[in-house]
Amino acid sequence: MVAKLADLPGPWLQAFTDVPRHTFIPPLVWRQRRGVDGNDMHPLRRDEEPDEWLAVAYANHPVDTQVDDGRPAEDGTGHEVTSSASHPAVVADMLAALDAEPGMRVLEVGTGTGYNAALLAHRLGPENVVTVEVDPQVADQAKAALDATGFGKVTVVTADGTEGYRANAPYDRIIVTAGVTTIPHTWITQTVPGGRVVLPMTGTYQPPGILTLTVHQDGTARGRLGRPAAFMALRAQRVPRPRGRPIDTDTGAISSTDVHPYRIAGDRNAAVAIGMRVHGIHKHYAPTTDDTGTQWLLDPDTDSWAAIGLAPQPPYEVRQGGPRRLWDEVQTAYRWWVDQGQPDVGAWLFTVTPTGQRVELEPNGSSGNT
Repeated sequence: MVAKLADLPGPWLQAFTDVPRHTFIPPLVWRQRRGVDGNDMHPLRRDEEPDEWLAVAYANHPVDTQVDDGRPAEDGTGHEVTSSASHPAVVADMLAALDAEPGMRVLEVGTGTGYNAALLAHRLGPENVVTVEVDPQVADQAKAALDATGFGKVTVVTADGTEGYRANAPYDRIIVTAGVTTIPHTWITQTVPGGRVVLPMTGTYQPPGILTLTVHQDGTARGRLGRPAAFMALRAQRVPRPRGRPIDTDTGAISSTDVHPYRIAGDRNAAVAIGMRVHGIHKHYAPTTDDTGTQWLLDPDTDSWAAIGLAPQPPYEVRQGGPRRLWDEVQTAYRWWVDQGQPDVGAWLFTVTPTGQRVELEPNGSSGNT
């Protein structure tokens, strides 16, 4: 794994080399099994499959460590991942974006396994790291792993991370390891002017990616998006994933489109722009063959849906049902993005103030910090 992170600045690379990831992975993790239908998660136990467990622990992939808030189904499967060890490459990019130096004070929101806190502690000193976790069981397990690896001076707090942790504020940096839709101004007030807040923005249609904010003297913060990333949402802002798709599409209104659904759903720049303009829409692609399948759009709150059939050539059949015409909304937002000159994600400027957050399209803006 470390070899794949060779572009990291030296001190962070050393942290990845020295901190044993498997020590932070719980003995029970979850995965989707090959050859098993559906999206359910299945348990993988260290004492039953130690070699497979260790391979999962050190793969350059996320490791799902909890499902359904610790309450899996009676048959032992899980539906929704609710805690994980993040993809190491994403962890590395977020740490690089944080631009933290030894001696800086850092707050982490979302302790998870404790691995990210250990990396921070290795670089900055354990006494300079505070990490907040909303789930008591997850927090206790992380604390035990930090103690076992020599990072026991990290402050582990069981609390709602949207409130930050005022007792140790202000911080030079704040890093958030759960998806955010609305940025709490509390994080801005607990960061020193000139400090950074690095967090993954999320959304039902498309996760926008990693946002790096710079905090200003007037209590505001501004920043832009960087690399793509998908994180499970903060529990206070979580939107449940739809559990199924409509079966009877014959009841829907039928139309057609010349716009290939993948140009809308698969292009990150387009999908982020669409997600900024339409809300409450979830997308899911169900392949049939290599070049055919169905792009689903779902709004569980209104029972609205759309099914767009992929074919080798246009036109593509569209079926829509419910009070919202989801494909029409998405296609309108897509055409708006095209009319704007197809700006990339770095053109979106985020501003956080005491009264809320604002997102503006600035096509001529750079993708760096503001």
